[in-house]
Amino acid sequence: MTYRSSFFPTVLVWLNRCFLPRRGAVPGLALLLGIALGLAPLAARGRGETPSPPPAETALEAEDALRAETPLETERTLETEEAPGELPLEEPLPFSRDIRRGTLENGLDFFLKSHSWPEETVVLRLVVDAGSILEEEDQRGLAHFVEHIAFNGTESFPEGELVAYLESLGRRFGPDINAYTSFDETVYKLELPGGDTEALHQGFRVMQEWASALTFDDDAIDRERGVIVEEWRRGRGAGARIMDTHIPVIFQGSRYARRLPIGDMEVVRTAPRERLVDFFERWYRPDNMALIVVGDLPLEELEELTRRYLGAIPAPDTPLERTRYPGPSGEGTRISIASDPEATVNRLSLYALAPHEPLVTVGDYRQALVESLFFSVMNERLREEARSPGSPLSSGGTGASSFLHDTQIAVAQAVARDDLVREALDVLVTKLERVRRFGISQAELNRARARMIQAIDNALINADTRESSSLADEVVRHRTRQEPVPGIAFEHRLYHTLLPEISLEEVSAVVSRVLESPELVVLASLRDDGQGRLPGGGAIPSREELREIIDEARTRPLTPPDEEDQPSLLPSAPPRAGEIVEKRSHPRVETEEYLLSNGIRLFIRPSDYRSDEILFAAHSPGGLQKISDPFLSAARLATAVAGESGLGELSASALERALAGRSVRISTDIGLTSERLSGSTRQEDLETLFQLIYLSLTSPRFDQDALETVRQQHIQALRGRDASPQGIFQRRFQELSSAGDPRKAPLSIEEIEAVTLEEITSAHSRWFNDTREIALFFTGSLDPDETARLAARYLGGIAPPDDPRQPPREEDRDFPSRAFSLPDDLLRETVRAGTEEIAQVAILFHSHYSWSQRENHRWNSVGDLLNLRLREVIREEEGGTYGVRATTWRQRLPDPQAFLQISFGMDPGRSQDLIARTLEVLQEVLDEPASESALQRIKAQQRERYRRNQRENSYWLGSLLFSWEQGRDFEALLDLPKLIDSLSAEDIQETARRYIDMDRRLELLLLPGPDSPGPGSPDPEE
Repeated sequence: MTYRSSFFPTVLVWLNRCFLPRRGAVPGLALLLGIALGLAPLAARGRGETPSPPPAETALEAEDALRAETPLETERTLETEEAPGELPLEEPLPFSRDIRRGTLENGLDFFLKSHSWPEETVVLRLVVDAGSILEEEDQRGLAHFVEHIAFNGTESFPEGELVAYLESLGRRFGPDINAYTSFDETVYKLELPGGDTEALHQGFRVMQEWASALTFDDDAIDRERGVIVEEWRRGRGAGARIMDTHIPVIFQGSRYARRLPIGDMEVVRTAPRERLVDFFERWYRPDNMALIVVGDLPLEELEELTRRYLGAIPAPDTPLERTRYPGPSGEGTRISIASDPEATVNRLSLYALAPHEPLVTVGDYRQALVESLFFSVMNERLREEARSPGSPLSSGGTGASSFLHDTQIAVAQAVARDDLVREALDVLVTKLERVRRFGISQAELNRARARMIQAIDNALINADTRESSSLADEVVRHRTRQEPVPGIAFEHRLYHTLLPEISLEEVSAVVSRVLESPELVVLASLRDDGQGRLPGGGAIPSREELREIIDEARTRPLTPPDEEDQPSLLPSAPPRAGEIVEKRSHPRVETEEYLLSNGIRLFIRPSDYRSDEILFAAHSPGGLQKISDPFLSAARLATAVAGESGLGELSASALERALAGRSVRISTDIGLTSERLSGSTRQEDLETLFQLIYLSLTSPRFDQDALETVRQQHIQALRGRDASPQGIFQRRFQELSSAGDPRKAPLSIEEIEAVTLEEITSAHSRWFNDTREIALFFTGSLDPDETARLAARYLGGIAPPDDPRQPPREEDRDFPSRAFSLPDDLLRETVRAGTEEIAQVAILFHSHYSWSQRENHRWNSVGDLLNLRLREVIREEEGGTYGVRATTWRQRLPDPQAFLQISFGMDPGRSQDLIARTLEVLQEVLDEPASESALQRIKAQQRERYRRNQRENSYWLGSLLFSWEQGRDFEALLDLPKLIDSLSAEDIQETARRYIDMDRRLELLLLPGPDSPGPGSPDPEE
């Protein structure tokens, strides 16, 4: 787990849907290519549907997969993770002593770790060193196809039984049962209950049969063809069309250009069963695999299960022959420009390619830290640039990652404001060139170092409560990309030993990796007007222009950057302290309640779930309901403007500098009926958090420059939305579902342009303005009394009312009646937009609601049942979509209401049939109780979620806050196990009948079609 500062916006997400969602790491090439284009998932997620976002602090990736013949028991010069003494740079990095590794007699490698977070859970990963790069021409897409088929039948689990069995253990399809396919590997993911012996044996049997005993049922293959085609279809659009142009340039001279994991849809549609079996039999062999197991069992038991099941796979008769295909090659700068009228942003990307250098020694690790410091400083500079309203940059960032097994990459990217494409590239290169000439400042280096030290300290403190799945994925990266796994204690020592000695000159020199790269790829991914020009009418730049911009920016005279002050966070005038005037306990939920002298209430729930995690939220009723219609546009921008402005006397950039190295976060959110603060910290920085809360409540900052920046960002986002078929569809759905309420309707460009700073300041002043209505919630590793004393010191003196114990008048609590209301009959509409053969449907049901804890649970269970049945029918039986989702939710204020939304994408030619089939499934839920199998799977998953949530601070924070908002009955939180046990199929059916009226729904369909007079103008249907 190497912490590495890096920037990967949403580009890398595309190919990396065929790649690995890495913990603390940017997901390699896949993300690098995809984010810039905003592409939807392609192959990687396999059976799952919800990618995880890439974190800001990322690990250094090494792409070259370890081969079976690589010795697994590496000789270690550094004997232990905590080895004392100096760290010679030439010494090899150790392998974590907490992980047992070895090779079975059949050649399969294993990596085992005993770890008890979460409790009674075992996580498995089966790594097959075979991906799309190994496909023959007539197999393009079959590596990914085999991965899909693995879920459709093995020798012990006939078609349809495998997922159902795993769900009966409380596991969820997607989060706990999943797989992905990349260029070079396929990885299967499974989570099991550690306390269930039979389930453990069956789970290891599943891994054994995924590795050796797939059945390849003909009917299952034919149905899965449709699912994969829909997965491919979901990834099509402007981003994919742009990538079609970029791919040959990025992968110049490489087989990888024709081996994207999603494959060739003609092959997917027509490949005979035999070619799938051929790929499986050739590459799914134990000497080409590894099993990773991390979980709450002794190592001896994990190894016994591994040997019993994975060791039973016969050894291959012939030696493994696997070609390692080279990555892209070519010297100099190559440029690719692609544009599309449906693109949502203009993005410029510089990719500096270099030979892959795995981290083997302490010296290698040190160089990785040097690069991390550089990227952290560059990203700070680019964030500050993007905050300037006159900048051509909307956002920008830098980073580094592995690319392919033999190639690594450094990246610099910029998203241009409007049509300022040339100017944005110039600013990006100039920022890099300024570092090359003048270096970075000591203050910048100190902040970057502090951020990295803070990250590694947090990782060490919370090592025992790191998720087992995260540890397993780290070992997967070790196996497939040679990422070192020295253990967190040793990495902590590396950081604290190596970071202080790294010089300004070393960090500044990293810029040459981009600016002086012998192989530089420049990508321009742009939006056009459909006529080959930028939307504003300007010409799209040529390759020669981009090359000239880069060359000119590197040679023009520059001045060094200004020196900045290191600001203090403390408010200039210390706050007036208050007192704790009342304390009471809520023992059943282990929570202490305090009343401060100004009426603010505190609810503090200490826990030892994580070694040093503190979460908080503040709530006050009101939100947008407090704001009159003329000020709504300003109110909806207020928190964004405040965030860009800073706090108190500090600008946003100054605040960022002041907080460097502190583990503290705070944000503001304004909802329909409440305003909230939320954040997190650690014990060491708890006082800093209270300073930020104090400033947020008393000294929010509103700058004209910040308003202009936010205004430009929002207008650019709306223009991008209205260029995209999906954006047009979502806008129309929001317009219809808001039912005329301006608090829910989408903002227009005209409304945003008219907002003034005075309106924003006035709207914001309506929030958090009565301390008697403010409740703060804290969960985590804190002392309740000490936390309450800090609250009294920083918050207790804020604007006290005459009598803080006297509650506000009921008329002040009342919300205006702004109830959501759809028409009393069917509202069906079609939006035509886009050129790809992609359809999308969203169906919304709405009803008045009878609020209670029991009713809430049953309504949630309706959603659970619909998700299960729609996946079985629309995805598995019909092969009609990659992912279908049913979401139930409810609100209590201003009027209790229930909502159900169903949405999925599909082939336009099948849209009417699949919508009709969806409504049939819904009608079946209304007409018939759920099957016993479905009911037991739902209850098992609910029990597992509840069990896991009991030891999560975030669950308790959200639950206490929700209970306070919705009726203040904390003890009702403990009723859920009884509600689950008593839940019947008839309960779900009756609840669905109460709130789902088949004749009263909103049904919106997106179909491809020519542009209408206004983007995506609706086509009403009778």
